[in-house]
Amino acid sequence: MNILAIGAHPDDIEIFMYGILALFKKRGDFVSTIIATDGSLGGEGSKKKLIISRQKESTLALKEFGKPYFLKIPDGHLGDVIDHKYKLKKKIEIIKPDLIITHHWLDYHSDHRNLSKLVNEIASHYIPIIYCDTMMGVNFNPSHYIDITSVFNLKKKSISFHKTQKPERFYNLIELMNSYRAAQCNMPKGNYAEAFYFEKSFPFSSVDKHLPNLTDLIKFDIKKQFGFL
Repeated sequence: MNILAIGAHPDDIEIFMYGILALFKKRGDFVSTIIATDGSLGGEGSKKKLIISRQKESTLALKEFGKPYFLKIPDGHLGDVIDHKYKLKKKIEIIKPDLIITHHWLDYHSDHRNLSKLVNEIASHYIPIIYCDTMMGVNFNPSHYIDITSVFNLKKKSISFHKTQKPERFYNLIELMNSYRAAQCNMPKGNYAEAFYFEKSFPFSSVDKHLPNLTDLIKFDIKKQFGFL
């Protein structure tokens, strides 16, 4: 399969989608990545230097999937002009993915929300789309959970390349979010899962057969304690 992950900012793919992408890669699928904005608001000092630094960080962090496509849309202004949609549409048409992963339309950041809407407008009628978890899971009701325990350290390593973002704070974030999503499936302590949402629309009624490591919900059993509870 040809998988495309689209993140709004440098580091978004690593934080919200890296686990499932690593599993796709491990399975033998081809993975491409697009970073929509230049990340120029994600730090202090010169914007020009920050843009260059963040692009280098993303290139290192996502190197297992090849070099990312950088659209270089101004940070905080994604979707402000029609040209943004054209840039994104052109890249999607070149890549020709079988499945797209991007942000949810109710996430906390305007760039995340606007990217989600643009991707939906461009591709939802001919490419299935799954939406990644929101920041801290707010306004998000997952339809699919992916067991990323085997690649969690790779996800953590990818985040470590983002030195300008003080990556230690994101280690805490993914530890909390991914362990919580695993616990929702009653997976034992020490396991990790990423959560996604798929909205059915013609002609796509399911994406289950495309997804790696879909979790099996572990039933509650007070005697055996083989799950979280």
